[in-house]
Order: sequence, then C-alpha cells, then structure tokens
Amino acid sequence: MPGAEIAVLVTCYNRRALTLQCLGKLSEQAHFHARNLFLVDDGSNDGTGDAVLALMPQANVIRGDGSLFWNGGMRLAWSSAKASGRKFDFYLWLNDDVELAADALAMLVADADGTVPRGGAVIVAAAASDPESGAITYGAHRRPDPRRPLRMGLVQPEGHPLPVDSISGNVVLVSAAAEAVLGNMAPDFVHIYGDLDYGLRAGKAGIPVMLASRVGGTCGTNSTAGTSLDPALSRRKRLQLRWREDGKLHARDWRRFVKLHGGGLLAVIGHRVMPYLRIVLDKPNRHAEGKR
Repeated sequence: MPGAEIAVLVTCYNRRALTLQCLGKLSEQAHFHARNLFLVDDGSNDGTGDAVLALMPQANVIRGDGSLFWNGGMRLAWSSAKASGRKFDFYLWLNDDVELAADALAMLVADADGTVPRGGAVIVAAAASDPESGAITYGAHRRPDPRRPLRMGLVQPEGHPLPVDSISGNVVLVSAAAEAVLGNMAPDFVHIYGDLDYGLRAGKAGIPVMLASRVGGTCGTNSTAGTSLDPALSRRKRLQLRWREDGKLHARDWRRFVKLHGGGLLAVIGHRVMPYLRIVLDKPNRHAEGKR
C-alpha cells in the first residue's frame, strides 16, 4: 500500500519533558510528518507549546486556556486538523505519556489495511504496556457479559488484529471514513470516557473496532495512592475521599458514561452506590482501578 497521510492528535498540559519524549519517538515513525501534528497546549506555563515548535517548526500548536482537559483538548486538535483542509487517510490519537514502539504507526496502518481496504471505516487501538513490569495497561476492551455492559476487560494482543468492544484513547488509529460516520469525540465528556464512548458508538454503527496485533508502546498507569481506592487507608478515610471525588470531573464524566451506556436507571443508581458499598464491605474495585 502507498504511504498514509495521518493527522496526529495530541493534547498536553505542563508535562514538557514527557511531551517532548513522546514526540521524539513519534518523529522516528514511518508515515509521520511534522506538518500533520495537531497538538493542543492547554494553557501550559512550562513552555511546552514553544518547545514543541522548536522541535518541530512545521507542527500545528493550538493554544488552550487550561479549561479543555483531555476530551476537550482532543476535540479541539481533531477539529483543527479537519479545518486545515488537508486530506487525511487516518487520524491518530496519541497520549503524551506514551513512548511509541519503533514500528507502532506502520503496524497500526497495516492492521487497519488488513481489516478493511484502504479508504474503509475502521478503528485500530494499540495496547500499551507498563515500562517496568511489561503488563498491559491500556488498549482495547471486551464486555464478557452483555448483562453487565460496563464491565470491560483489557484484551491481550495475539499477533493479529482482534475485534473488541471499545478502546482506550492512548494510541488509536481512526480512519477518515470512520470519522465521516462518527464525527468528533462527544462533547458530553469533559475529561475522560470520550474514548470508550467513541469505541462503543463505532460498534453500534457497524464499524470494525480492533486491537492491533502487537503492543504499540509503553505507558504506566496512574497510582491509586491517596484515593478512595487505596487499601492502605481506613474505610472512614476512603469514604470521605469518595464523597469528595464524586464532585470532581472524573466522577461527573463517569455518570454521563453510565447514563449513555449502562443500561437504564437501575444501572445509574447502582453505579452511584456501589463504590461506597465496596468500601464498607472492603471489596476491591478491580475494574475502577484501571481507569484514568
């Protein structure tokens, strides 16, 4: 197949060294051109945006005011790529804390082309692994029990593309044809769950959602220390933290996600109450621990 034109979508905030490290690995990838990088610097005060332009003068750096967060930043990066008037074969979502494997972008393109002919609608997510343990941290998800639609498990790469139910947004290739059907990430979400929502919407639209054949890079998970998921804290302290967390962006986005994809009013109520019950009963929430 001929080379692919890929718009790379990144959003960042005050992680200059990490962002530059990510872009350094990106610059080594086949199919990448700096002119096709659309990076939102959401009000960083550490000079991230200027440093990106010093590294890649042709890149498109879009300035935010600090209110966009991940979903809003990615939406702006995507709309900016669309507004450029350039013709792209694919759009790549890339988190700036990912260190891409040497052939990650070529692998994603090959897996996309192997799933549907070039120009067709397809989404391919690459798994990311922990840089120390090698365990899969992000990538793609399946729902093993249709009666529990929000219970999703990470899928392990098997050397060939695998159909999945949804995706983490760390390293994801979206074909232009898929974007033409689905549009941008939903404005319903401020920070997180826009990626999982996008994958589920793609499935409902009949668009193939795949896990790439191999791991696409490394990315560590966020620590649960000091949160309501921290088993080292007392139950009382965890309940207090959970109450505070319920008012924050992550929890509000989660409630929107449950309302859209959870299966009805009982699911909304259940998912609101269960975190507290798990703390009271001292039951670990293994599913929540993997959320960003």
